[in-house]
Amino acid sequence: MYRTIKSLWPLITALVILSLIMTACAQPAAPTPTAAPVAEQPAAPTQAPAQAEAAAKKDVKIGYVLFGLNTFAQVIMQGAQDAGKALGVDVEVTGPADVKPDESIAMFEGLIQKGKDGLVTTPYPGEVWVTPIKEATDKGIPVMTANVLSPDSTASAWFGQAEFNSGVAIGKELVKQLTAAGVTEGEVVVGQCSSASVLVDRYNGVQEGFKGSPYKVSTNYDVTPEVTSNYSAWENLISANPKMIAAVGLCSIDVPNLAMLKERTKGNWLVAGYDLNVETLDAIKAGLADITAGQHPYLQGYLPVLALAQSLKDGKPMVKGWIDVGTELVTKNNVDSVYKREADTKYMTEWYADYIAKNFGDLNAIVKPLPTTDMK
Repeated sequence: MYRTIKSLWPLITALVILSLIMTACAQPAAPTPTAAPVAEQPAAPTQAPAQAEAAAKKDVKIGYVLFGLNTFAQVIMQGAQDAGKALGVDVEVTGPADVKPDESIAMFEGLIQKGKDGLVTTPYPGEVWVTPIKEATDKGIPVMTANVLSPDSTASAWFGQAEFNSGVAIGKELVKQLTAAGVTEGEVVVGQCSSASVLVDRYNGVQEGFKGSPYKVSTNYDVTPEVTSNYSAWENLISANPKMIAAVGLCSIDVPNLAMLKERTKGNWLVAGYDLNVETLDAIKAGLADITAGQHPYLQGYLPVLALAQSLKDGKPMVKGWIDVGTELVTKNNVDSVYKREADTKYMTEWYADYIAKNFGDLNAIVKPLPTTDMK
C-alpha cells in the first residue's frame, strides 16, 4: 500500500499545483487607481448652472416698516407695493397708525423673526434705530432706510432728498414772493414737528435761503407730529405772532393745517412747507398756500425694494450710500402739472414706471456718499 501511494505521489502533486493555478485565474483582477469610476460622478461644472438657476428663482421676501400711516406714508407704501409686483418679490409693508417709534421698532423686530431676506425702514428718529438695525444686519439681513436718515446705523443705503438744499429752495422762493408782494420787512415763523436730523437740515436750509434779505427767520418752534396737536400748536403760534409775514412748516401735516387756519383767521401771510399730498395741492390751487417742496415719497418706497431685489434676486452688488430722489418745488404756476399724478394712484404708478426707467436704471451708477448738513 505504501508503495502504491509513493508511486502516485508525483501525479498527486501535479494535480494540486494545477488546481491552485486555476483558482488564482478565476479571481477578479484588482482595479488599478486609474481604473476607479471617477467619470461616473456628477461633475462640478454640471451642477453650477442648476444651482445658479435655483438662486435666481428664489422667493425673495422683503419687509418695509413705516414711521406711521399718514397720507404721506401711504404714498411710500404704494411705491413699495408697486415695486414688489413689478419685480416679482414679496413685500410686506407695515407701520403704526400714528407716529410711534416704539411700535415701529417692535414691528421691525417682528419682521426679523419672520426671516425676511431684506428690510427697509423710515427710521424716525434716526438715533433710536441704530440698535434694531444692527440686530438685523448682524443676522445677515441687509437693511435700507428712506425718508429719515440714521447715519450712525449699519443700514446699507438711504433714499431721500437733499434736505438742506430743499430748505434753501423754499427760503429763496419765499423771498421772491414776499418781494413781489411788496413786503419789505417782518418775521417768518417756522414750525418743526420733531427733532429728526432731516428737519434740522431743512430749517438750516430755510435760514440760508433768507440770507441777505430784509426778513427775519424765527427759531424752529415745536409743532408736534400728531395732526390735531399740530393744528393747536400752529393756532397758538399765529396768535402769538400777529405780525408774521409767512409760516413755514417742515413736515407734511403742516400746510393743510396752516391752510385751514389761514382761511379761518383770514390771514394775509404766506404759507410754505413740504410734500405733495392732495390736501396741500388743493390749498395751493385755492390760494391758501403758496409753496411746497415735494420729495418723491413714491420713490422712497419703490427704490429701496428695487435695490434689495436686484441684489438678493439678481446677484447685483448691494447699493451702499445715498440715492438722491430729488426735490420738486411747487407753486401756483406749476401745481396743475403734478396734480393728476398725486391724485390718481393708477396714473402715479404709470408715471413713475417711466420715470424710474429713465432715471434709476442703474442704482450703483448714481449712488453718492451720505449727505451732510450743508450738502449742495
